[in-house]
Amino acid sequence: MDYLERGPQVRPEQREAQFTRLRNCIEAQAASKYRATEFEGTPPGIVLRGIDFR
Repeated sequence: MDYLERGPQVRPEQREAQFTRLRNCIEAQAASKYRATEFEGTPPGIVLRGIDFR
């Protein structure tokens, strides 16, 4: 999430607020991978990485 904000790393107690700020972007990317059936792992799931937000 720090990568998405392109700023300094936030402290652990600030992660929830950071997620709230980035939630729409994260959910949009997850939905895109879901529609494209880009599942990974066992059991299959959606994995988001920094590269997904370039």
